Formats: sequence, C-alpha cells, structure tokens
Amino acid sequence: MLGLCGPLVDLTDDFLSLTARWSRDVTTADEDCDSEKQDYSTAASSSTSLGQDDAPKAPNCNNSQLDAALDRMKKLPVGTDACVFDINLHEGMDVRQNIQEYLALCKMSVGLHVTTSCFALWRKQGKTNGSGKVIPVSCGEPEAPRVFFFDDNLEWDGQHSSSGICNLRDTTTGEFVSFAEGENGFCVDHVARHTVIHHSDIYKAVLVKANILDAMEDPEYFTSIVERYVSPGEQIIIYMDVNSTIVCNDTIQGKDLGGTLLSTMFEFIELRPNAPFVLSFDGHDPIRIEKSKKLKTIVKEVTAKSHEAYGAFWTEDKCWRLFSEVAQHGQVTWSGRPGAFSLDDCQSLFQEYLVSLGRIVNKDGIAPSWFQVFSKLKGEHAIFLNSFGVDTRKVILATVPDEQNVMQVTVNYDLWEARDVQKFEGQFEN
Repeated sequence: MLGLCGPLVDLTDDFLSLTARWSRDVTTADEDCDSEKQDYSTAASSSTSLGQDDAPKAPNCNNSQLDAALDRMKKLPVGTDACVFDINLHEGMDVRQNIQEYLALCKMSVGLHVTTSCFALWRKQGKTNGSGKVIPVSCGEPEAPRVFFFDDNLEWDGQHSSSGICNLRDTTTGEFVSFAEGENGFCVDHVARHTVIHHSDIYKAVLVKANILDAMEDPEYFTSIVERYVSPGEQIIIYMDVNSTIVCNDTIQGKDLGGTLLSTMFEFIELRPNAPFVLSFDGHDPIRIEKSKKLKTIVKEVTAKSHEAYGAFWTEDKCWRLFSEVAQHGQVTWSGRPGAFSLDDCQSLFQEYLVSLGRIVNKDGIAPSWFQVFSKLKGEHAIFLNSFGVDTRKVILATVPDEQNVMQVTVNYDLWEARDVQKFEGQFEN
C-alpha cells in the first residue's frame, strides 16, 4: 500500500480489500460465459418476416406486432445477415410519432439489442441534452415500462439546452422532459461511492450517472439499482451506455484503461480558485476560470474546439501537468472529502486503481456487474446498448452466442459523418 494521507486512506484500503473478491467474480463470469450465452439463445424467440424473402429477421420481439412497430423505420442495406433499421428521432414533423414507435419497439423486445445514436448531431449542437441520446418515457401511464438510462456523461442541469447527453422525451407530446431536481417529479439519490441518480415516478424514469469504478467494485451494482426502483410486475427497459459505464477501455475517445481511469478520477477532483484567472494550456485557446470546477470540466473547456484533442488528452503527462498548473491558482480537493488533494495523492491513487482494475476486468475490459444484470433480466425484459459508436460489438460478442439475434437500430443515419458510417458498416463485414 502506498502511503496516502488523510481521507484517501479509507478509500484506497476499501477498494483494494475487495480485489480478491472481484477477481473471483470476473473469473466466474468468464467461465460461465458459454452457459450464459446458451441460456440466452434458448430464450430468444423467433422473428417475423419483414415482407422480403431474403430479409434478416428482427430478433427477440413480439412477432404479432413487430411489423407495425417497424413500419416507420428504414431497413439499412448493411451486411448480409445483419438486422439494422434506421429511425428519425430528431428532425421533421414525424419525430413525435417516431418516438412513440421507438418506445413501442423497445417494449416488444426481449434480451439484448443496440441503438447507435447520432454523434454528429450531438457534436454540431454543442453536446447539449436536446440533441443527445433519445430516451422515450411516458407520463402518468400505469402500464408504462420503468425506463433506466445508465451513462457516465449525464449532467444534472437537466434542461434541453444545457450540457449533457440525455434527450429525455415525452412520447405523448414529443417534447423534452426536464430532469433537474424538483422538476417533473425528479428526486436525487446517491448510491455506491460515486453514483448519482435522478428518478421520477411520474415518468417512471431512472437516470443514472454511472461510474466505472463503482461498476467494477460491486458485481451487483447495476442489478441493485434496478431492484431499488422497480415495482413488482413492472416491465423494464434499460438503455445502457458502453464506454466508461460498463467497459474500461473507451474506444470512442481512444482511451485505454489508464486513460479511462484518469478521465473518471478527474470527474471527482475539484479546483477551488483563490481568484479568477486565465488558463492557457498546450497551445489551446485560453479559458477563464472564475468559480469552482471539476478538472474534467476544465479539460472539456480547454479542448472544446477539437474532439480529437479531447480524446488525446488522457495521458499521465498531460493530466499531471494540468493538475500542477491549476493547483497554483487555488485549492484542489477530492469531491465530497475534506482537505487538500495533492498531485502526489492523485498519482498514488491512480497507480493503485490501475493495478487493481487490471486484475479485475475481463479481456474486453467489461465490468462483471454488466453480466450480472443481463443474466437477471434477459428472459423477460429489454436491454438496449445505447452508444455513439461501434464499441457495442465487443459487448455483444462477449454476452450472447449469436449476434444475429441482436437487433440494431440507428438514429438519423443520414446525418452521420462519413467516418462514423464507415466504422459502423465495417463491423458487419467481418
């Protein structure tokens, strides 16, 4: 154990004391992978025709109603066996009806499926909630499903124009649903070490700002959150982000395990400036810092003009230099814990987490808690991986025996950038 002072000791001691148990859990998850996949395959239902003799079948859906749900969706000519449909959830007069159809499709689905959201639009609109991942919910309907959205990029201002990734939409009106605390019945909970939840019984919505360290720490992490909010007999739909939510290696941002860990830790490190100052870092445009900010927020502001610069930022060299630079202008703290948090503290904690996480994750960097929640829900409920990229495929291959049983839904495919289209279509060529 590296010598850390003050409040960090209990954090690292608790984390490392669980390493042996986590390692057993991961080993068990890997050993049980084939049997889990076989169970899933047995439970999967057959599909209905799309009206084309050679069309792939939409898997694990209620056959009698599938055609109606897919009526407003366009089948993409991707691959030979892939089941890929596109839906417009962002533009035009049909958006409200399309959101209804999307929720209907999700309600009729069982097991694992994928929604690939439109990153190009989200980036073009300044990465605000109103252009983010569409999460459909119903207001005041007793038979509506309980909807869970797990994502590490959730932000809690909760407005259409505020920074964030959650495009929460009312299926009746098509309008954005504010999920700030106190609005539309949303209340705040805290679970595990770092996880924050906004939930509303009015909309039967549970929004979880997931934390990969919490997901690695507890094999029951996702399962316990679902069980906390669901009522007996309720249908469950889960929309699950991938990178930094259930997977340690962020392929979208080009982060390895170390980069993902640095990004996660910077979410909890806060600068409290002594006075307003201007930060110039590595040739990026200067930014003015006037109030307390998380270091991850500072990184986003520094690299705001370049997605590539943000992805390339997460190295030890750059993170430690930024930490040292901002520490000259105020006090740096670890969120929720008293006292100063030094660069030495940060580097020591990073190394301990890095070694421990390296022992815990499976070969694909997937958290054991993912396999646990999937095993609990796969037979009766729907889980949609919801991502901006092709990172979903390695989760599919590690989770189910036949990826052809996984329906793929793309959102506003015609708005995607050429690079994203190429990567998406390329995964079906292999």
